[in-house]
Amino acid sequence: MPVGPVDSNGTVLYYEDSGVPPESSSTYATVVLAHGTMFHSAIFRRMMPYAAAHSLRLVLLNLRDYPGSTRYSAAELGMLGGPTREAQDAAITARGREIAAFMHWYIETEHIPPISKGTEADETQRGGISLLGWSSGNCQTLSVLAHADKLPEETRVLLGAYLRSLILHDASLTSIGETAPELEGLYSPFRDPNLNYDEKVLGFSKWVSCYWSQTDLAPQSSAFAATVVERKMLHEADTPEADRRLPSVERMSAEKFAAVTDIDVMARSQILLQRIDTEIYQENLRRALSHLYVVDETGVKQPVWPALKVQVDWCDMSVGEELWAATKIRRQYGGLSDPRRMEVFRVEKANHFVHWDEPERFTEFLARMI
Repeated sequence: MPVGPVDSNGTVLYYEDSGVPPESSSTYATVVLAHGTMFHSAIFRRMMPYAAAHSLRLVLLNLRDYPGSTRYSAAELGMLGGPTREAQDAAITARGREIAAFMHWYIETEHIPPISKGTEADETQRGGISLLGWSSGNCQTLSVLAHADKLPEETRVLLGAYLRSLILHDASLTSIGETAPELEGLYSPFRDPNLNYDEKVLGFSKWVSCYWSQTDLAPQSSAFAATVVERKMLHEADTPEADRRLPSVERMSAEKFAAVTDIDVMARSQILLQRIDTEIYQENLRRALSHLYVVDETGVKQPVWPALKVQVDWCDMSVGEELWAATKIRRQYGGLSDPRRMEVFRVEKANHFVHWDEPERFTEFLARMI
């Protein structure tokens, strides 16, 4: 079982690797993909056969407490559910540090190509590594960039030569610290008072993998909030398209569903990540979108990873909370005084599980985006 060490205490993260693309062994780009809630990195496996054709190397990473990765200790669980904001903040910062340590180890172990430019006629960026967080996975991946100035110097310097971008793939509202009271009336199984805990967990997978009415982003307003709330699940519509738009999980066999999920993790630790003080995630987003600085040995402030860009993609048939999250991110970015570069991409006619339902299309999309 391939695992990467992330500290001196024996903590490891499990990963799967698509390998070096044979036709671009010195110029390929690497993407580390971090999963969301309940669905672990196996949800990205369908992309792996298409990686080499697009000069990509995909690394599917299981976060802490998911299959193959180290479980949380009682002390770590205590910090995640901490009695103080400071304890929770330290716990989320530690998760980002672990991901950064994994990338440091992976770069040195696999000798992946660093970022480079092409010829004078073709200045396309080559090599390097991007970090993608899907949905609530951004609770942890955003912490890498938000606290990059606090990483060990060796890690910070090494990643500076490799990190191309941080990708927020259909980010969840939770991951950016938002509760969206503007969306009162928007259904979520976790807000359904008629469901017990087990029913909420099982209902989550269907709800989050539905295809919803296709919608464009718009500035935050009461009118746009109403549009988001009023969107319909297409499999319930009386149209010829309904059968083609079944929720992604309803088109999985029981064996496939079991192979990409860890339902028990919800009660073990994932619920704690969902309940972290929202201000911690809000601050992490602000810091991740802003330039950070460290003071060098001469006393001069130096930017941390100044060329790194944040890339936000949103799927226009995803759940309403993810659409609202994309508008929140754009609004947050517009109010920053020292923002790093950010790009926003729309994935058309795609739900929250586009990487599973349409792996070839999303792999190609990812290759073009980074």
